[in-house]
Amino acid sequence: MDEIIEEIACRAREILQKIPFAREEQIDFQTVEYGDPTVTYESSGSGFVQVVNERGQERRSVIAGSYEEMVNFFVDRAITDYAYRYELAHRRHFESNLRQTDEVREACYHHIDPGKKCIHRDYDDTPHIYLDLFAAYRSICLKYRAENAISCQALKDDIAYIADQGYTDTPGGGMYSLEASMEKVRERIERIGACSSELKEAFSQFEKYYRLLEEMK
Repeated sequence: MDEIIEEIACRAREILQKIPFAREEQIDFQTVEYGDPTVTYESSGSGFVQVVNERGQERRSVIAGSYEEMVNFFVDRAITDYAYRYELAHRRHFESNLRQTDEVREACYHHIDPGKKCIHRDYDDTPHIYLDLFAAYRSICLKYRAENAISCQALKDDIAYIADQGYTDTPGGGMYSLEASMEKVRERIERIGACSSELKEAFSQFEKYYRLLEEMK
């Protein structure tokens, strides 16, 4: 074990403890990450090196040129990992996940370095709005199909198209064009809404997000 790395790690953890919720939320990092790949850190004449061993192949890269830079590397690694964990557990839909992640990072740094800014002016919310709309429409159709016997074949087909993700067009179930897939789904939604006021009302809850997409074009 590299003694300098362990000394730096102790210093980084002292800084992290300035965050009031650091212990409770387990805001921490590892100096050795076991698995495939295995990741370790070393001090060298040129600075501090990250060593990645994956399937017998070793990759080495300089990640810090000084003691303080390496301390900051570990601090930022811990805070960023926590921010992603927090966002995943408290995800805000219809916006870029990076927006919330950066807000959490900045909230953490407020207790360490109040002048550090993590929040950017602009985030690309568009793909997230598309994906969350698809998920919302599908959830509505799945629930309706499970709870109702559908006698109208046309309605049944359109609901199945959305519920069974007929709008996906890649081998992995993705979409080559979110916009093109949404156009296909919207055609089905209009027909479904014309046949069912209940479903039309359910879909209308998300209309503001679709209008937002239109404004972004």
